[in-house]
Amino acid sequence: CGLVCPERPEPDYPLQLSKAPTQEEFIRGAMTKNPYMKSSLGPLMRDVKNRICRDLDMVGLIEDDNGMELLVAGKIVKLDLPVAAVYEQVW
Repeated sequence: CGLVCPERPEPDYPLQLSKAPTQEEFIRGAMTKNPYMKSSLGPLMRDVKNRICRDLDMVGLIEDDNGMELLVAGKIVKLDLPVAAVYEQVW
C-alpha cells in the first residue's frame, strides 16, 4: 500500500516547556533549551516529564508518574499519550 497511500513521516514538533509561575519557588532551575524538539524527547508525554525532571535536577520523580503533572493549554495530560497526538489535538 506504500505506492497508493504513502506513509507520511511524523513531523518533529517544537515544544515550548516552562514552569507554572506558581511553581517557581518550589521547582528550582530553568528550562533553557527551548524550544525542545520532539525527536530529542521521545514519543510519549512521559518522556517529556522525564526530560523536565532530568533538566531540573529532580531525578527522584523520573520513576514516579504521580509526582508531577503536565499542563498543556491549561489541561492536565496523561503521561501515556503520544506527544504528536497532544500537540495536534490540544496545543
